[in-house]
Amino acid sequence: MDHSSLSATFRHAIQTVTGAGFLVGTVFSNIPADGSEGQIPAFNARTQAAKRPIDLAIGPQLFVDDFLIHKSAGVRKTMHPPKRYEGNPVLGWREHTTQPYLTVLRDAATDRFRMWYNYDSGSTGAVAYAESADGIHWELPDLGILGNDNRLFIISHPHQTGYGSGIIDSGEDYAIPERRYKAAWWGQATAYPENGRTPARGGPGMYIAFSPDGIHWTKYEGNPVLLDFHEEWFRGDPRRPQGTGDIIDVFWDGLRHRYGAFLKTPAVPEDGYSMAPKARNYIRRLVSFSSSGDFIQWETPRRVVMPEPRDEGLLEFYGVGATIRRGNLLIGFVRMLHDDYPADEGGPADGIGYTTLVTSRDALHWERHGDTFFDREPSPSAWDHAMAWIGSLVAVDNQFYIYYGGYQRGHKSDRNKERQLGLAVMPKDRFVSVDSLPAQTGHLRTPGLYFVGLTRPRLVLNAKVNAGGAIRVRARDHNGNILPGVDFDDCRPLAGDGQALPVTWNASDHLGSLRDRVFHLEFELRDASLFGFDVQGP
Repeated sequence: MDHSSLSATFRHAIQTVTGAGFLVGTVFSNIPADGSEGQIPAFNARTQAAKRPIDLAIGPQLFVDDFLIHKSAGVRKTMHPPKRYEGNPVLGWREHTTQPYLTVLRDAATDRFRMWYNYDSGSTGAVAYAESADGIHWELPDLGILGNDNRLFIISHPHQTGYGSGIIDSGEDYAIPERRYKAAWWGQATAYPENGRTPARGGPGMYIAFSPDGIHWTKYEGNPVLLDFHEEWFRGDPRRPQGTGDIIDVFWDGLRHRYGAFLKTPAVPEDGYSMAPKARNYIRRLVSFSSSGDFIQWETPRRVVMPEPRDEGLLEFYGVGATIRRGNLLIGFVRMLHDDYPADEGGPADGIGYTTLVTSRDALHWERHGDTFFDREPSPSAWDHAMAWIGSLVAVDNQFYIYYGGYQRGHKSDRNKERQLGLAVMPKDRFVSVDSLPAQTGHLRTPGLYFVGLTRPRLVLNAKVNAGGAIRVRARDHNGNILPGVDFDDCRPLAGDGQALPVTWNASDHLGSLRDRVFHLEFELRDASLFGFDVQGP
């Protein structure tokens, strides 16, 4: 929404709250193209309540971080992990699923699910392809493209051994049809020179390719687009923390209309971390972030996920998968690694892995959340007992299908038979809830909100109300005064369990009175959980 298109009255209200210099709708920072702000430690990125009014026209508002909580009392937050599909794994070692990195997309024209996953035969690293009608049962079509195994679509040069099967579909209306699909992976097309100098082309780093259909691919002739300054060949190179390692996850950043890439990157001695047991010259595996306007020219990577003082042991990270946009929030899934821990008490320290959330409101500062979002399966005989790393997410009706890689015994244990792919399912947008405390009535007040242009707006809640409980909502102006007609006593108590429970007040145009003004919503919760809210309407 452009500042000049708003009414003079509403423009004045916005300026009163935020200062005349605030451009309405601009709530995100820009990353300098040269990466000049340097490294940004993750522990400096704790999210606080928004200090500027939030435009409700940008989609659902979720309580994953604290951006939407101005004040609260009598409530606590709870993380809600997805539930495993009972028929897991959906793709196994017989299909050469030797890595947990994959992309699943749903074709808008056919409704079929498409999977691209890492394939490793022991001597050849590549990406294989599968299809499904329901996202659960997968078929391996004969593509008739490459070699003896016709499922392969990007086959690695003999020097390439890295991973990543990040695929982006820009849609059938994309301006350059032959580049509709975009792929990124870590690669190397030439042998390392003995003098350690980076080859002009074909050196190690982030490789990309383009395709009109997701099957027939053309590698970019200028590869790599980001370099890997590996310590084994580039010892002491000051650019090493800005290079990409062999795990790459790409996504479309709908906040800033750019492509984003999470990259596994090494710690350096100057960081002061103690050496992890299987990290070799990486010391610790960290995560960096880069972005691009065209998928070819990428900004200098910057660190965004690092060990923090709160962390125990020799914690490391294997990238961030399945990043999605929900409203003005980016949500990704951090692959956490402890190579210093055993899968079972008293057993060998072969490493464990699990997944937690990382979020951002600007694609610059990323907050890693402390609770485990998706954990290992407790049973020692389970195929995903040691590791559970999320790689891709697809919206299916009112659910999220989450695809992950699981390992049975440890990080480096028999990759040819113990690394398989599974499915977990959760209700849409129910990552984290704000819950009323037992036997208490909880209250939560948002920062300033606004919406414009909707003729028949309605407020809906993603919430679960237990039997005997209720949720009521009221609105205050930017000075804290309760607005007439939208108080708790005017609100019909909400009950039930739904992702779009409508809020109604006694007034006929209950929400229309809030149009074109800054207001705060206040929620009263009794024996209830609130995941988020949205303003909808034409």
